[in-house]
Amino acid sequence: MPRCTPLFALLFAALTSTTASANVPRTPTSPSQPPSDAAMDAAHAAYAQQWDTAIEQSRSGNTLAALIAMERLMDNPLLADFDAERRGRAAQIAGWTAAMQKQPALARRYLQLALLALPGDASILTTLVSLDLNDDQPAAAVEHLTQALARADSPLAIDHHTVSYLQYHLREQPAQRMALLQALFDNGWKSAGTEPTGLWLELATLQADNGRGDAIPTTLARIDTPAELIRLRSDKRFDRYVDRHDARFDPVKAAQRHLDALRVSGLLDGDLDARLVDFSSTLLMLDRNEEVLGLTDTLAKAAAEGQSPSAANAEWLAWLLNSRIAALRRLGRTDEVLATAKLAARIGALGPDGLEHQMNVAFVLSSLGQAQEAGAAIATLTDLSGYGRAAQAVIQFAAARQRGDATAAAAARAVIIAQRQDARLFHREMLLEEGDLDGAAAVLIEQLRSPLERSDALASLQDMRVYPSLPGDVRIDSAWRALKQRADVQAEVSRVGRIERYDLVGSATSR
Repeated sequence: MPRCTPLFALLFAALTSTTASANVPRTPTSPSQPPSDAAMDAAHAAYAQQWDTAIEQSRSGNTLAALIAMERLMDNPLLADFDAERRGRAAQIAGWTAAMQKQPALARRYLQLALLALPGDASILTTLVSLDLNDDQPAAAVEHLTQALARADSPLAIDHHTVSYLQYHLREQPAQRMALLQALFDNGWKSAGTEPTGLWLELATLQADNGRGDAIPTTLARIDTPAELIRLRSDKRFDRYVDRHDARFDPVKAAQRHLDALRVSGLLDGDLDARLVDFSSTLLMLDRNEEVLGLTDTLAKAAAEGQSPSAANAEWLAWLLNSRIAALRRLGRTDEVLATAKLAARIGALGPDGLEHQMNVAFVLSSLGQAQEAGAAIATLTDLSGYGRAAQAVIQFAAARQRGDATAAAAARAVIIAQRQDARLFHREMLLEEGDLDGAAAVLIEQLRSPLERSDALASLQDMRVYPSLPGDVRIDSAWRALKQRADVQAEVSRVGRIERYDLVGSATSR
């Protein structure tokens, strides 16, 4: 299951960028007013200054002292004399500070008071999303985020891991999932600064499956990346909307256009971000492997010498190293592949995707024919989701079979079977490992018939440029090619989609 990153750090700057004293209320003047105006103004000014001090304490990280002060300030009758904007922001900051002090009930009470002052405020709703996620209340987070997106007057800065987590939570709730994706789409949300075309493809698919065909052209207008165009072309649900003879939907031309667009958007300014990762991935699709190495040489050398990036950059550096692994593998530099995978895992551990990179080390070992080492590497991983346990088990299954350990193989098989509804991919791979083509075909046909999994299944079946299999993949890649040619698989593909040939290299490289 995708993991979420709390939004508190992201929100903090916005919440604390203004001061309470910027809008100190004044009592109205009238002939009948008692002569205490000056005293009241002084009291209000002092009260506002106390808020400024508490906010600065919270901003500097002293949230305990800040919360002690804010509780007293929130109970002070003078709060009612603030205008609605200042009253709402004060309650919002108090709620944020209470959350930092792990007092969720108090945080939620203050945030509800903030909404009473500023009904439907996007910033307060987004703060509630943070609280919902930290309280493990994804349904409430979805509701508050959808409301915030609808109310916001500019794209919200929501972390892409949070969106992935909520999408996973809604995987069996298509209507709610479509509503959230539509809200993100209408808000103009960007994933780490890039257009999330994969999510827009999911939105278009949900629209096709739920009677919203009228909305599909608008959604497709923002899908221009090669991998997503291949999926659109392969899926008959989109035949009414996709002219496969139009250059607009040509994946090879789209890949080149995408590279050019990334350059224009400032790729070459040297920033280490999602654009650079996207750039390297597109180069890989175009089989421009030497350019990927050139792009990553300096970064890889620095990392290998022990330099560590900031937490903000670690996520993107690790994925750039992942692109480097693919380029090295294709260029036959397999002696460097494992070292680079381990380097990516070390760097990735500093960011939010460390588990994926640790798992990748095991999959690299397996592909290199080192099944026992792969099993040992992946056995150390704990606290995995069901999908993660299936990934772990498929490596352990192959290792157990290689050493003839029937008991360990049966145990790994049982884990995969138990998770097969959420991890059909690994169930299918296990059956291919066993040589059970009938079973693997049944799973693949299930995937093709599933509205949720069809896109992935069709994408995996396209005819792409391939490289020779690595030693550990020879047998299973051969089984995959035999599976792909089966009449029952071909018949189901023809019913729901199509297979086309592209002068691009897929992510599987040898399939």
